[in-house]
Amino acid sequence: MAKEYFSDLNYTLSNEDTRIEFDLLPEGANRVFSIAGSGARCLPLIAKNPKYLDVIDMSVSQLYLCELRLQAMKTLTYEEYLFLMGYRGALQGGHDEGDSREDLFKRLTLSAAATSYWQDRMEGWKPRGFILLGRWESHFQKLGYLFRDVLQCDFSKVFAAQTLSEQIELYEKHWPKIRWNSFIRVAASEFVFNKYLYKGHFSGRADHKTEQRAPWQFIMEEFDRIFRTQLVRKNYFMQILFLGRIAYEEGLPLEAHEHVVAAVKKSKTEVRYLHGNLLEELPKHAYDFISLSDTISYLEQRDANQILQRLNTDSKAGTQMVIRSFMRAPTAIDLKGWEELGDKNVWAQHKDGTGVYQFHIFRKVGG
Repeated sequence: MAKEYFSDLNYTLSNEDTRIEFDLLPEGANRVFSIAGSGARCLPLIAKNPKYLDVIDMSVSQLYLCELRLQAMKTLTYEEYLFLMGYRGALQGGHDEGDSREDLFKRLTLSAAATSYWQDRMEGWKPRGFILLGRWESHFQKLGYLFRDVLQCDFSKVFAAQTLSEQIELYEKHWPKIRWNSFIRVAASEFVFNKYLYKGHFSGRADHKTEQRAPWQFIMEEFDRIFRTQLVRKNYFMQILFLGRIAYEEGLPLEAHEHVVAAVKKSKTEVRYLHGNLLEELPKHAYDFISLSDTISYLEQRDANQILQRLNTDSKAGTQMVIRSFMRAPTAIDLKGWEELGDKNVWAQHKDGTGVYQFHIFRKVGG
């Protein structure tokens, strides 16, 4: 169903841990710029009440999903929002025969284009919601199916742990290391990533990457680190990959935290949806905070290295830019007027729940 109806959507949940930007963004900033993704990576920033949030994507479908998410947060109760998106399968106190996502959708005030887009695809999202419909999410669900049903890997004991020490003990005792290591060498190979997930644009190609490790080795080692340092029942990304769903609500992503939804509902932030190229849009305004996802990995090296110098000349001291990179990092960013916050990079690397990104966090200095 997802493939048939949503082949134009890369992401419908998020493959990024938005807590990084959320913790870095100061309260009440004037203007924030963010890559859209599914909306789950940028809309929680509204809870910090910036005056303006400019959301950009080259895919108009991703912007329609952002619009739907925001209006659902603004219009619905917290419980209704979780149900519409697909985090829950029913409403407490709802109808005994089941509840209707279509009825909730009809209450949202969307643009004519977004309304038409989602109405045309209702058969896809009405049964289970939106969060697992994207190409990215579908790919990792398929990997999880292979882990669990083909290789007969049972990860449930590890995810059932309620303390890190218990988790490490169960991880060392029950993790199917031989099957996992053998499988990940294939599933996370350059060929599979490039052909099936990135459609020929994989930043970790041998002739393109800056990361020394092969993709499978990088992922295997970083996942091992996460299982030894983070309680994975609190990690939605790991739950989807290894359990096929978000089985424990302790792991809900930031956009599904009740305090975040409540703050977004109250916020007066003005949101603009920009359909276009970030290199063209970034210089148009002086931003206080910029979140570029991992787009840097897909830019020409010249453009990647000059990204800070492309900003509006009126950008103030203290302006921050957060960049992720996957397998391919910028090699020589022009830091004129900026400083890289190495301690913040390390902090973000350890806090991040996905385990697949390097962080590059910058702050403007001077007057």
